[in-house]
Amino acid sequence: MEQQKISEFVSGDHIRNYFIVDSVTAKSRKSGDQYLYFQFKDKSGRISGNFWSPGKADFDSFNVGDIVFVEAAVETYNDKLMLNIGKVRRTSPDENISPRDLVKSSPKDGETMYGEIVSTLEKYVENVDMKKLTLAIYEAYKDKLTVYPAAISFHHAEVGGLLHHTLGVIKGVFYISQAYRFLNRDLLICGAALHDIGKLFEYSINDTGLIKEVTVDGNLVTHIIRGAMIIEEFGKNLGTDPEVVMLLSHMILSHHGKPEFGSSVVPKFPEALILHEMDDIDAKLYEMEEALSGVPDGAMSDRQRAFDDVRLYRSPLFKISDEI
Repeated sequence: MEQQKISEFVSGDHIRNYFIVDSVTAKSRKSGDQYLYFQFKDKSGRISGNFWSPGKADFDSFNVGDIVFVEAAVETYNDKLMLNIGKVRRTSPDENISPRDLVKSSPKDGETMYGEIVSTLEKYVENVDMKKLTLAIYEAYKDKLTVYPAAISFHHAEVGGLLHHTLGVIKGVFYISQAYRFLNRDLLICGAALHDIGKLFEYSINDTGLIKEVTVDGNLVTHIIRGAMIIEEFGKNLGTDPEVVMLLSHMILSHHGKPEFGSSVVPKFPEALILHEMDDIDAKLYEMEEALSGVPDGAMSDRQRAFDDVRLYRSPLFKISDEI
């Protein structure tokens, strides 16, 4: 499927594109007439648009996750590109549009990232029990790990996003372990590898490879508690050193930092604190890169919900380097 990407749109374009519906809201004009406000996405980004003249049936026709065909004019409003929608409709099966053609994926495929993490565990983790436990969990959940997103929205909400985020956290804690010699590198690597394992139970995914909904398990248990339970279960079956199980469980239970952010307990040893901070850093840096990717040099971004509604600055020095 060849079509113009959202990231390539310029004011004045007239587009005929397939998108995924990211959100749709009925709003009222000053006259009292209602219109539909959409946010669409493809692999390259997101764009909003107004459908000023919907029919009565249109108000109940669209849902988040739908693939739609849109005819629209690209316009500039408040220094931001938007779509003035002339026509929008849901696609039919005979159009043969694959959701995966429109969904953003991680820069590396899941198999590659999975291999990198397993290789890191095998090469650098010296504690036999810790290595065996972490590798066993990865092997048991490989099929899900290679495709799952990390979130519904915000950071790493992409096919393969869970391992993309996990790999970033592993790299971060590895570098920190080289700067502070009293740290246990094995704990940092394994804790990072396992910190979000419970998300495999917290979410279900749809045909696009993105998250469909929070599961009952996710609502009642949460990924933090489920992750600790997974470690406990595998540790018991493998006869893992109880100290290893306890320390890794604590790292999972505390990796959101504070109870008000979902943690069961605050970090109580150095490796747990570092995991929490690196988890937060990796998520925020992803959001900053996304927010700045479509901003011209020397300009400010739109207001960003992930950063308390502030606008971010893109310096002319900003660039995406080759992987280190």
